[in-house]
Amino acid sequence: MRPLRASSSTPLGPEDLKTLQRVYDRLCDEYGWSRKSAQAQRYGRMLIEEYQAGTRDAFLLLVAGRSHVDRSLDQRRPA
Repeated sequence: MRPLRASSSTPLGPEDLKTLQRVYDRLCDEYGWSRKSAQAQRYGRMLIEEYQAGTRDAFLLLVAGRSHVDRSLDQRRPA
């Protein structure tokens, strides 16, 4: 079976997908999102991009995901 590909030309193999899925599931649990919601999928794409940019450690991906979510939430709050 061929590995899945994300938005770049870097292929994602089974271990890559397992790491990304664990981080994605954790973020969804922490923020109370349905895994199929548009919001969760948007952050899932961000995780894939971060992974392909070189952040391969699950903990660092989680930190990056939380940071991205928090920045997005801060931007939506009135000043």
